[in-house]
Amino acid sequence: MFLAVAATEMEMAPLGRMLAASKVPCVTLVAGVGPVESALRIARFLCTDGRHIRGIVNFGVAGAYINLQGYQSAAPLDVCLAEREIAGDFGICYGDNMDYLPEELTGRIAYDIDRSLLLQAGLILQRNDLHPHVGTFVTVNAVSGTRARGENLRQQWQGLCENMEGASIARVAEAFGLPFLEVRSISNMVENRNSQNWQLDEACEVAAGAAFLLLRELELS
Repeated sequence: MFLAVAATEMEMAPLGRMLAASKVPCVTLVAGVGPVESALRIARFLCTDGRHIRGIVNFGVAGAYINLQGYQSAAPLDVCLAEREIAGDFGICYGDNMDYLPEELTGRIAYDIDRSLLLQAGLILQRNDLHPHVGTFVTVNAVSGTRARGENLRQQWQGLCENMEGASIARVAEAFGLPFLEVRSISNMVENRNSQNWQLDEACEVAAGAAFLLLRELELS
């Protein structure tokens, strides 16, 4: 059985409705916002109730980086799959720029998603008329409130989008020897902060729908 993880009740609620209307076996967990709370809640759950869990699917919303080099960015309500997760702002912040600490201080901050599972997930979504962007997700402790900071993180990591939990969940999954997938829908572009441009409710629905498709077909495999 897979564990479906979202940061907030807002993100989890649409998946709860879909699971209630189906017979897909799944355990859900609202893990909280940010890397510390999500890692704590998931690790605690796996230690106490995780005996039957065989994988983790993290889903929710994300902010997409605007690619200034002419390549197409993910757009609002697009679906994105992580092929790599990065703890992207673990270091020294100089306004919109970051310097990064040596690995001997931070430990590893990059986590590659299992290629076979990622390929399977991409095929599942494509069969259901979703065509996900696949790329590097950047986990941040503080969401980017300026386009300049987002561009710095995008350039540093060739990032597709940013979130606040993925790298820490990938780390927990690795520690427990569990396969990990992350699927998100774009709620906003990473720009000078303007919440009037956000599509949170719609992105929560899209992300939950993508997660449901993955959970339904992965449980049959």
